[in-house]
Amino acid sequence: MKPGVFEGPAHFRGGLFGLFSDSLPDGWGSLLLDRKLQEKGLSYDAISPLDRLSLIGSGSFGALEYEPSDSASTEDVAVHLDSLAYEADAILAGRPSGLLDELLRLNGFSGGTRPKITALVSDDRKTIIPGSREVPPGFSLWLIKLSNSADRKDAGLHEYVFSLIAQKCGIHMPETHLFPSRTSCGHFGVKRFDRNGSQKIHIHSACGLLHADFRTSCLDYGGLLKLTQILTRNYQEVAQMVRLMVFNVKAGNKDDHSRNFSFMLDEGNTWKLAPAYDLTRSCGINGEQTALVNGKGASITDEDLIAEALKAGISKAKTMEMIEEVSSCLADYDKILASARNLASEWSGMS
Repeated sequence: MKPGVFEGPAHFRGGLFGLFSDSLPDGWGSLLLDRKLQEKGLSYDAISPLDRLSLIGSGSFGALEYEPSDSASTEDVAVHLDSLAYEADAILAGRPSGLLDELLRLNGFSGGTRPKITALVSDDRKTIIPGSREVPPGFSLWLIKLSNSADRKDAGLHEYVFSLIAQKCGIHMPETHLFPSRTSCGHFGVKRFDRNGSQKIHIHSACGLLHADFRTSCLDYGGLLKLTQILTRNYQEVAQMVRLMVFNVKAGNKDDHSRNFSFMLDEGNTWKLAPAYDLTRSCGINGEQTALVNGKGASITDEDLIAEALKAGISKAKTMEMIEEVSSCLADYDKILASARNLASEWSGMS
């Protein structure tokens, strides 16, 4: 450690270092916060990035907390997903919402563009209550994406099916669930992997670690694999990143920007690749992979995947094996989708 004042890069999220900017919201979380500022007659520039971190307080993803904290407390009342989804639609459309404060309390500071909440979910998946610092027995902390009019009604359904397919392909995934809805095909939920009960786990994205701009195609798989090698020093973790690369290309997940890859620090101070998240079919930037493969964003061949993996020390035979496994699992997509869609139709048909 060295004494003195350290300044983050001026071009990067208000001059914050990436490890702290990872805690800042984007998309949905920023929209909620800005709507709250508008209610008070304030503009976006009225508060600094440090003020925003203070609003997040202890509610950020990962293990970092910020003081003094202005984050709101939560009440132990049931969460109704369809009602929150309806209010989220109002906010997206620019209409007033009577549940703005509740959506903020339910940790609207999370990243990503889609409306979402973090909440405690019972082990039987039937009870959802606001999150808190302490996780009671029989509950765990989840992130739930709310179905909304900006998405297809089956967006949550498809992301759920993607999570099941990814697990079959050998991708390390958190536990996922499709929560019932009477107005859509379900709300997609994922168990938060930055929590182990009430214990917080350090999580940092490739975006934050490298001060990368996740809104542009500025980081390719070569860079992601090199970062994995340097941080983890583990062949298996590098191989897992190669498998994720293969899956994203073969499954059509082109939203593979730098904030959609993260690393976690365990109790032994060892870095590991975090479980995969935000996996779904997407158009990317101009229809290309956001993270390039062997210098290419489109028309990526098996030879390109193999060449990228070879540079990271993963053999041709090992990568070909991954390609075959992923392709075989993806062939079951329609069958798994049909099964999940039948379940969703039962929910929407409830009176």
